Amino acid sequence: MNLNEFGDPLDAKLRAAAEFLNAGQKKEARKVLREALNMDRNHLATWELLLRAVYNAEEEAHCLKRILAIDPNHETAKRRLASLRSSGGNTKRISRRKRQETLLFFLFFGALTAIVCVGIAGFTLLRSGYIPFSFSGLTATAIAEKNASCQALIDRAIQASGDYCDNTGSNNACYGNTTIKADLAPDSTNRFSERGDIIAVKELSRLTASPLNLVNNEWGIAVFKLIANLPRSLPGETVTMVVFGNATLDNVSGDSENLESFYFSSELGQIVCEKVPFDGLMISSPDGSGIHLTINESELTLMGVASIKAVRNGEMEVNVYKGSARIVSSGQEKYIGAGQKSKVQLGGENGNQSISPPSEPEPLNQQELDMACTMTGQFCSPNEIVPVSPEQAKNQIESQITSTPTLTLTPSKTFTPSSTVPPTNTLLVLPTSTHSPRPTFTRTPTRTSTPTKTNTPTHTGTPPTRTNTPTRTNTPITPTPTFTNTPVPPTPTFTNTPVTPTPTFTNTPAACSNVFLGAITNPNPNELETNISNNSGGTITITRLFVGWIKTPPSQKLDEIFLDGISIWQISDTDPPSDIPDEGNWKADADRTIPNGIAESFIIRFSDSLQPTGYEIRITFDIGCQVSGSQ
Repeated sequence: MNLNEFGDPLDAKLRAAAEFLNAGQKKEARKVLREALNMDRNHLATWELLLRAVYNAEEEAHCLKRILAIDPNHETAKRRLASLRSSGGNTKRISRRKRQETLLFFLFFGALTAIVCVGIAGFTLLRSGYIPFSFSGLTATAIAEKNASCQALIDRAIQASGDYCDNTGSNNACYGNTTIKADLAPDSTNRFSERGDIIAVKELSRLTASPLNLVNNEWGIAVFKLIANLPRSLPGETVTMVVFGNATLDNVSGDSENLESFYFSSELGQIVCEKVPFDGLMISSPDGSGIHLTINESELTLMGVASIKAVRNGEMEVNVYKGSARIVSSGQEKYIGAGQKSKVQLGGENGNQSISPPSEPEPLNQQELDMACTMTGQFCSPNEIVPVSPEQAKNQIESQITSTPTLTLTPSKTFTPSSTVPPTNTLLVLPTSTHSPRPTFTRTPTRTSTPTKTNTPTHTGTPPTRTNTPTRTNTPITPTPTFTNTPVPPTPTFTNTPVTPTPTFTNTPAACSNVFLGAITNPNPNELETNISNNSGGTITITRLFVGWIKTPPSQKLDEIFLDGISIWQISDTDPPSDIPDEGNWKADADRTIPNGIAESFIIRFSDSLQPTGYEIRITFDIGCQVSGSQ
């Protein structure tokens, strides 16, 4: 059995031990659990599993006492230990004969209870990978009550973090929910000890959040707002990063205003709630933008939504739920798309340094989906994720980090010269002229080229002094443009005036907060496809669409647009960019609405095959916001 396939080393050993126990291989389970104890002797789940592998009452009592030392409120362990003591047996010194009798009793008792436990074991293994003893001893009602308490605490914590941190500015960190411990820079005079406290990230040296604790109603959450730093990100766009649970972040960005480089670790604690199977951080970037970070000495470029967990001397795992990501470690890179994850081995002096190349992308499991569902309200099942292949992820990342947009080489059709310009008397504008390229002179050239009053004096008897007065007649009028009778082609030259095809919107809508655009893919050579997810709370309607595209080949044109498989526009636009409905209205009977809680496909079809990159989409809705993406 390959233990490394399960994730970090301790988690892998616990999962392996649970499998051995379910298969009746107690000896193999005990060997693996001893190795787990050498890694962490105070890990509750290890002792809970070891309790199932005991050979006698002495070992059982020892395990129960260790469980209570770690968690004094462990009701199942307290009841079982009290039962052992009330039986009158001496748990410290038992004779060989007595020990054998006790062993036979508990073997018989264990055989009976195994039938009941195996059903719970299978379900729990499916959900979390190993069996927390704290759940196996509870009734269905008790489990439901505990999960309800978990959900209530999670809902309160997330709601409080949103309320307190809603107005966090760029390059700031917010104290979201209790409990957070922070080490600030020596010159910092700000406070960061209560919910709602906000400080600049450059003032934060270290941050540690508390694990989820039902007894104390704690679950540490800190919210970061970081500037999106990829070249094509719009100025001022921010990326949200949330640190939650038993996690530590060490800022090593130096004097940078942004949080560009840090060490991060999250611990594998007891699974208190199924909804929070691990601690870590969530990163979310707006559509069409992204961020580049150095985490544990690995370079991460992200366009979309991802979670990260990292165990000292174990593994750092990057799980992508939306969009694309690239990980660079040990001189090698891997591209991963939505629905996939990749891992990097950690080690070094502090246990947090990346010491291996990234692993090959593999599918997300249900634990990662549960965490994303809890933190974002999305990606609760594979059906809610728009998959992105590693090849598509590579194209999207490379397109984003290219600083020069490819569309700027295509001249806007608004600069097409008019065919009504006559071929004669064409105005020549010198390149060095500082005047406006649109002249204000309206006189015809025949009147300006023949001065009639220059050298003809009207009074011959006048004194000589007056015949020399018209000095203005010989002074050239410099502002007057020179006309020639040589026909000049009417087409102006645009080589010195690059024109960006993106139109200027005087009232650009804000980015939607609860409507999301999925990754842009190419299901067919001549189609762009994405996914619109509506979580706004009501039905929304598409009111405007902007598409920036490349006119290659020359016959290329935008042909048709589909929403959820239904054609909503079919006019055919031959020149990019396309701005609908200004350049051809929607179909009269087109259904452009998207109900709440629904994700619908959106397809843009062209007449010919598309180029690999260089496309932009912006969709505006009747609720006054827009989503955008590029490929």
